[in-house]
Amino acid sequence: MAIMLTGLATMAQTLNIGGHRAPLDSLNHMWLCSVPQSTFGNDFNATVSYGAELTDVVIDGTAVESGDNYVFEAIEGSKQYTLTAHMGDSLITGYITFTWLPIVEIMGDITQVFHDGSVIISEPDSAYAEPMYAKIKTRGGATDAATKHKRNYRIKFMNPDSTKLNRRFFGLRNDNSWNLDAGQMDFLRVRNRVSTDLWLDMARKPWYSDTVANVRNGSRGQMVEVMLNGEYRGIYNMCEPIDRKQLKLNRYDEESRQFHGMLYTAYTWTRTVSMSDPSSQFNVTRWDGFEAKYPDYDEIKRVNWKPLREAVWFAHRSDADAKLMADSLDYYFDIPVMQDYFIFIVTLQAMDNESKNIYYACRDINEQLRFTMIPWDLDVCLGQNYAPGVNIPSMIDPERDITWITHLPMVNMWNRNEEYHNQVVERYRQLREGVLSTDSLVNRYRNAINELENCGAAQREEARWSKDLDLAKKELDLSAEMDYVENWLRLHMPYIDKYVFTEYVEPQPQYKRGDVNGDGEINIADVNVIIEIILGNTFDDGTMKRADVNDDSEINIADVNTEVDIILNL
Repeated sequence: MAIMLTGLATMAQTLNIGGHRAPLDSLNHMWLCSVPQSTFGNDFNATVSYGAELTDVVIDGTAVESGDNYVFEAIEGSKQYTLTAHMGDSLITGYITFTWLPIVEIMGDITQVFHDGSVIISEPDSAYAEPMYAKIKTRGGATDAATKHKRNYRIKFMNPDSTKLNRRFFGLRNDNSWNLDAGQMDFLRVRNRVSTDLWLDMARKPWYSDTVANVRNGSRGQMVEVMLNGEYRGIYNMCEPIDRKQLKLNRYDEESRQFHGMLYTAYTWTRTVSMSDPSSQFNVTRWDGFEAKYPDYDEIKRVNWKPLREAVWFAHRSDADAKLMADSLDYYFDIPVMQDYFIFIVTLQAMDNESKNIYYACRDINEQLRFTMIPWDLDVCLGQNYAPGVNIPSMIDPERDITWITHLPMVNMWNRNEEYHNQVVERYRQLREGVLSTDSLVNRYRNAINELENCGAAQREEARWSKDLDLAKKELDLSAEMDYVENWLRLHMPYIDKYVFTEYVEPQPQYKRGDVNGDGEINIADVNVIIEIILGNTFDDGTMKRADVNDDSEINIADVNTEVDIILNL
């Protein structure tokens, strides 16, 4: 409660403009006020009030007493209205500026474990923002290292008696648990939010959604501007977490201690999460890159790895048995969602999401052991490197082949099952007519950047974080990054149309160069086959291809000479 009172005390330094709270950024002496988007482009005649801590307030040369009306002329993004005032004995010079994004103020000593704090959320269409008690911590993997500056946060709203306080924001769900995603290493800042919205628009619902209402296999959210302990921290994606409630998983039965709905996440790359070589080692809540998320171990002190282990080991066993995988895949995995997931990560070249950053949800293990897939943390996509200090052009090439996909069930079915492969191609072509059209994709991301620029948030973000160590001291320029993303998409989409999402071709056995007859050996028998072809005899397509030993697209005496050289040098 002491932190709550501290948060209330800071309200004395806050302006109220037309009923909208305008908190002070102590770094820049900026009062930031969230107002409806319709206010922009117009004069804003508003009553200005403030606490007793501020005196002698002057806005653009006009003295303004608390309770006076003032006309802010021609509101627009990044426009500044100069303000001078005394704060105690100190004279400060700052400015007022407006946004149409919500403003989230966080107060407290925030660490990697939950601590008491308070949060105030000012929505543009609301005239009242109440302080709320909360448990707050930083979150993330590499983004939560001690050297990082713009951090991600997890917020759990609570009543003073420590019971949950459910709140609805931005028309999203009514709940106490929310995430603030910083886009810390994303030079576009909106890759995760916009890409997740794309997933929600394009993906088929989990298999059980026909009988269960309001299932969401993705995280909704809203771009906001954040202040931490009175300092501006920039634009964030305030979003719903992926959890049991979103996915409508059946609850753990505490009375019978029986598991029902299960939720796991893959948080790092391992051969276990790619399902190619599962580890036999478990560490209570973690299994070689997987983490158990529901039921919550802290609440029930139990973890059930059996359902996920069965699915992963099935994928591993069926690697050598294409028929087994085709016959039983839908017992363990939600095939339509898996197909859409494959299309999604190929379209975005979402390298960080092909095996890791995936949630696996099972509605009820006692009814159907079938996992659906949900993407999470989509910052590394659309030509974005893994880290600002990394520069590997071949890795982010818009015309890169898809050998980077190693997730065993997805890649095996794509490569080895004609029916499945062609279903994915047909689904992709349907999506290309709408949500995955190149113009639609470009406009989706560009509209998000235009929104940030037009309300002034992009300029504030760039001023706050350009040249920061989080970005390897590089310039942050959202407009330039958007131009890069557009160019990347306009190269990438025709490439995957032509070279990836094409009709199935039976994979050819791989033989050593010179093994013309495909018997596993290189000897005079291979020379004889080449000679027979030169003399006019024909063989199967594989043999004919291998007979062109020198790769000049012709089969003639030169191939015989090359073959003899290979044999003599064995």
